[in-house]
Amino acid sequence: MRFIFISIFLLIISCSKDDTYISEKHSDDSNSSLKDNFNSFIFYEGQASYSINHNGLDREYILYIPPNIESRTNLPVIFNFHGYQGRANQFFNMTDLIDIANENGVVLVYPQGAPLDGGPSHWNAAPLNSSTPSFVNKSNVNDLDFFSYLLNDVNQNNILDLNRVYAIGYSNGGMFSHFLACNTENIFAAIGDVAGTMLLDTFNSCSPSSPVPVLKIHGTSDNVVSYNGFDQAGFKTVEDVVNFWKTNNKSNEQFILNNFVSSSWANYMGPVNFEKYTYESNENDSEVVHYKMLGGGHWWDYSFDNNLRTSSLLWNFFSKHSKQ
Repeated sequence: MRFIFISIFLLIISCSKDDTYISEKHSDDSNSSLKDNFNSFIFYEGQASYSINHNGLDREYILYIPPNIESRTNLPVIFNFHGYQGRANQFFNMTDLIDIANENGVVLVYPQGAPLDGGPSHWNAAPLNSSTPSFVNKSNVNDLDFFSYLLNDVNQNNILDLNRVYAIGYSNGGMFSHFLACNTENIFAAIGDVAGTMLLDTFNSCSPSSPVPVLKIHGTSDNVVSYNGFDQAGFKTVEDVVNFWKTNNKSNEQFILNNFVSSSWANYMGPVNFEKYTYESNENDSEVVHYKMLGGGHWWDYSFDNNLRTSSLLWNFFSKHSKQ
C-alpha cells in the first residue's frame, strides 16, 4: 500500500499492481501537471509526499520533481537526510535547494527517519551489530536496505541518471551519508556531509568499492558533533574523516587552500572565516573538499552570501562529479 499526501484533494489511482495509491496535492503544487503516463505509477511534478511500507514499517519521503522539464529521463537526484529528531519537511525548507533543482533539472528526495517508539526520528548510521554506544544506533531498523528500496521506488520509471546519484546529510544524516557511501556498491557520484562525522564502527569497517568524492563542511565550535570528535560516542574527528576519504580516493597530501570571509548566518556570531581545503587525486576525479568554518557552530548555513550558502557549495561540488 502506498499513500501520497497532497493538500488540495485526495485522489485514488488504480495501478497495474494491486496497490492503491492515494494522492493529495500540496498548495505549492497547484500548477503541477501530469506529463507522462508511467507503467506502474505517476509521480507528480513539484513537491509531494509519499509513503511506502518497508519491512513492515511505514516510511515516508518527500519527492520534488522540477516542473516544466523537457524530459523525465536521465535526471540527477539528491537524497537529503535530516538530523537526529529532524523532520523531512523541515529539512526540505532548510536546505533551500528548489531553485537549484529547477535550474538544473535535479530530482530531490527527502526521506523521513524512523521514529523511536513514538519518539524522535533517527538514522542508523553504523552496522546493526555496532559496538558503539546506544545513542548512536538507536534501533534495529535497517536504513541501509531502506535506502536501496527507496532508490528503486523513485526510479521505477527510469527517470534518474544513475551515474549522478548524490547524498546530502546534516548531523546524524551526515553520519548516514558516510555509512551509505561505505556500504553501497558504486552507487554515489559524490556525497556531502554538513556537521556530521563517521561513527567508529563505520570508520573501522568502511571498505568502499570505488572512490567517492566527498564534501565535508563543519564548524570548529560545533558543540553537538565536535570538530575534534567525541570518543565516548564513537564520533571520529573531522581530520580522521577527511584523511579516511583522502586515502580511499588516493588523494594527494598537498592541498589547495582558499580563504573566504562572510557575514555569519547567525548575525550575533559576527563574520565567519571559511578555509577551503581541496585534495585532488592524480589517479581519478574523486577530490575531497573540506570547508573548515572557523568559529562556526552546529549549523546548516554559515553565510548570507548566495555563493557561500551551503546549498550552493554542495551543488557546485556535485555538478562536477558523475560516477566513474
